[in-house]
Amino acid sequence: MLHQLQRDSPLYWHRGVWVLTRYADVFAALRETRLVNRVAESDRKGLPLVRSIMKAIKGHREHDKKQWFHYADRPYHADVRTIMREELTRQMPDLRQLFRSISDELLEKVDCNDEKSLQKGFVEPFPGMVAAELMGLPRERWPWFDECFGGRNDVGFSKGLRRIERLLGQSLAKRAEFPPGMISALSDGCEADNLMSEEGLLPNSVLFALAAYVNTRPLLEQSVGYLLRNPSAMERIERDPGVVRTAVEEFTRYFSTTAVCSRVATADVEIAGGVVHEGQWVTMALIAANHDPEVFADPDVVDLTRHPNPHVAFGGGLHVCIGAAVGRAELQESIACLARRFR
Repeated sequence: MLHQLQRDSPLYWHRGVWVLTRYADVFAALRETRLVNRVAESDRKGLPLVRSIMKAIKGHREHDKKQWFHYADRPYHADVRTIMREELTRQMPDLRQLFRSISDELLEKVDCNDEKSLQKGFVEPFPGMVAAELMGLPRERWPWFDECFGGRNDVGFSKGLRRIERLLGQSLAKRAEFPPGMISALSDGCEADNLMSEEGLLPNSVLFALAAYVNTRPLLEQSVGYLLRNPSAMERIERDPGVVRTAVEEFTRYFSTTAVCSRVATADVEIAGGVVHEGQWVTMALIAANHDPEVFADPDVVDLTRHPNPHVAFGGGLHVCIGAAVGRAELQESIACLARRFR
């Protein structure tokens, strides 16, 4: 269906929202400054193509969602991004070794040829351990992330957001006891140059925790599953470790675990041969763009050495994923460690 939309209806009106599916149009829309991110209004909650993430967080307090920098414009958006970017940059030199250490620690205890064993002993704890380390929380608190964000339905996910808010709220009260991490960086941002208010500290800590875990877990799970079902691919990575970098880019493109993102027009915008009028919403189908045959040869086939691979899985423009480099390193190191142990 997506390929049909790309061919016949590049700007498709569906139950109150415009849908973009072609790579060129999605790429342009992600960088269009007149298409902005906003908390969805209540009358949009029933739109099927945008409700997945908004429905999942519908139980979260509206006030806190509006404090999430993800839904803000400059200067608040830029200020909070600056805090997070600088903290991730500070951590980056040590992260690859950290990811290898966590991977080896977990893989020592599992059967690397058994998908169920890997799922329980590696895929489930690894993203939570990494998220805890990035936050500056004790690593043993990794179960928080799976318990709060591992819900398989919208109700469970919404409850998880409220729970992680309570847990992080308790941690913030004791943040002076924790090592440097995103919690301390955001806290310092409240005190220095008024970059962020105390009111925004907890909501943005929750948002970072959500992004650090939820964006990695499904991609790791699907990548590991693919490699186990295709042992020649696993052996290729083990034999030629350099392939892991292009393999991770390909898994990121192919699985596109963030399938869509939405924006609202602040003025009339011409795109894809049509017009998105002021106040109208447009959904960019990232997964469709990443499978556009005009850009990717054999888009529905996994090619571990695909190059170039200009996917838009991390978004683009003002709201490009701030943790893209960290996410890439996380997947590269974990998959490389697994491949070395695979027999």
